[in-house]
Amino acid sequence: MRWQVWRNWSVRTRLMAMTAIPLAYLFCSFVWYAYQSRLSEVHEEMAERGPLVAKVLADSSEFSLVSHRYDDLKLTINGLLRADPSIYRIDVLDAQRRELVHAAARSSGEPEARYYEAPVLKRLMWVAMLGPDGKPYQKDRPAGASGVTVETMGFVRVTMSPSALLLKQTRRFYVELLVASLGLLACVLLAWQLAKGLDASLQASMRALREADAEKRRLIGKVNTAVEDERQSIALEIHDELNATLIAARLEAQRIADLSPDGEVRDKAQSIIKLTLGLYNSGRALVRRLRPEVLDMLGLEGAVEEMLRHYDNARSGCRFNLQARGDFSRMESSIAISAYRIVQEALSNIVKHARATQATVSLSLEEGELRMQIADNGIGYDTAQASSGIGLVGMRERVYAANGRISVDTGLAAGTRINIAMPIR
Repeated sequence: MRWQVWRNWSVRTRLMAMTAIPLAYLFCSFVWYAYQSRLSEVHEEMAERGPLVAKVLADSSEFSLVSHRYDDLKLTINGLLRADPSIYRIDVLDAQRRELVHAAARSSGEPEARYYEAPVLKRLMWVAMLGPDGKPYQKDRPAGASGVTVETMGFVRVTMSPSALLLKQTRRFYVELLVASLGLLACVLLAWQLAKGLDASLQASMRALREADAEKRRLIGKVNTAVEDERQSIALEIHDELNATLIAARLEAQRIADLSPDGEVRDKAQSIIKLTLGLYNSGRALVRRLRPEVLDMLGLEGAVEEMLRHYDNARSGCRFNLQARGDFSRMESSIAISAYRIVQEALSNIVKHARATQATVSLSLEEGELRMQIADNGIGYDTAQASSGIGLVGMRERVYAANGRISVDTGLAAGTRINIAMPIR
């Protein structure tokens, strides 16, 4: 069913579809890739900026934690929140992770599910000093300590918000989308113009082919008409001249036989009579083949019935039946002779090739058309191998010359059914 829709499309629509579908695929792929790239850039920037902000703030918060100047630390944090809209919240915790300072951005945004944390380190440098007695002081110095000691005083926890960066990247994405859409529109317009030009060229070629085909059919029709006229002329010549001469020769031979006594002359005259009679019968048969008199006398139905009777009497092993419906007496001569020749060719093929035991010829007049079906129960044939046969080609050309339709339904061991429809006046 879905392919039926494609068959109903015009040539221009098909060309546009073949051009637009790949363009649409490339456009969607580009848009998806651009969106994913922008989203990936946001996540990567968050992953880089969060640890960096936490580390810098932790390094700068050591003095404030040591001196318990939390107000100054909060001012610093609020300034950082105003300067960087990608920071959602900053928490400063002591060594036991109790909250000391907390600040959150005022702008609305969605926070990330994760946070970034950096320790606030207190570094103590120990200097060895000598007392009055010349010995070094040991007061408040941890045992085994030397040089610098590091102590964790607290933690800085930073929660990022991708909303601002997403908004920035979204604007860039919309610009890219606009540029891509303009490019797609230009490609579609170009494809439309190309499809229009190709469609016009194809339509012109198809019109030329149709005109050539129509001219060919007109020529075939004229050739068939000329052939039938020539056949009729030859049949009349044979009937009027040759047969009349044969009749005269037979009568003269009969007169010679009647006047001659029994003997060689009388026998020769009798032989001439037999020869002229045989030639006369052969001439009559040739006349019927060239121009069936029964077609002029009895019409198409009677001519086809006489033909089937002839094939039945030929004892070919196949029985022939006729089914006729309608009045064929007023049918124009050209259609009648074409139909007669088509049936003649079809029956000849059945006798020669089909190996059938039953064949049926159906004639009917329906909806201003002569409809014929020649069916047999023979061995059938492969249409791919026999579609170019001379007999079938001749039948098709006769049908097409009359602006008719022909279809062949056959297959190996499936018999053959030839359906023909030709318009009549």
